[in-house]
Amino acid sequence: MSDSPSLYIDGDTLLHRLDPRAKLALAAALFVGAYAFLDPVVVAVPLTLALLAVVLTGALANLLRLWFILVALFVVGLVVWPAFTPPAGPVVVDLPFIEITRRQLTASLARSLRIVSFIVTGVAFVSTTSNEEIVRGLRGLGVPYAFCFAVGTALRLFPTFLGAAGTVRQAQEARGLDLSASNPIERVRKFVPLLIPVFMTAFRNVQTQAMALEARGFDTQSDRTFYNEASFDAVDWAATGLSLVAIVGVAALALSGLG
Repeated sequence: MSDSPSLYIDGDTLLHRLDPRAKLALAAALFVGAYAFLDPVVVAVPLTLALLAVVLTGALANLLRLWFILVALFVVGLVVWPAFTPPAGPVVVDLPFIEITRRQLTASLARSLRIVSFIVTGVAFVSTTSNEEIVRGLRGLGVPYAFCFAVGTALRLFPTFLGAAGTVRQAQEARGLDLSASNPIERVRKFVPLLIPVFMTAFRNVQTQAMALEARGFDTQSDRTFYNEASFDAVDWAATGLSLVAIVGVAALALSGLG
């Protein structure tokens, strides 16, 4: 696990150079593309684009840090969604305790891919956009500063919590806790005792940060200025326009019943 306090990875790719508002538009286009359809083949398109962005920007390390969450969400979705989908079409899974039709299977696969696509797109965005750029971009869109600050703080604290979880795990293993069980259920059960010290560490960090902000006179009502104000260049307009066209096109295809 990386010791980096941030998910941002410094680079000089096209995505790194784009204005954060243009990157938000691109992310929104991928979100809409993954959300609008229920055909897993179509949903795989925005997921593939997001994965391509992750690889080309060198953010694969951040994605690998979240592999367990991605696999868990995908498997849970694949198992749970058939119960909430009306059966239709031929039976493709016929077990003594359950039958799954083709429609249930494809809908479950599409929804699981959709969740994975959301996360991979988010990883590509935060890996190419520093917290300061995210706050500046949101403020540029007219979002209240208090909300922008909360988003930036949450993104900065997330890797800190991951690091704290790793430290707690190492400390408990040094005290004799065995986390190497081959049974997945047994392994999950052994991770439960780690939750309390991790949450206590998180609460302590939040309290410390709140005291530091109060000591510095933090005020959400005053106007803010930002270092390194960036202009919205032609490439940013092009990326934003492409995103809007993609969103409108996806909406039109979804409303027409395709995908």
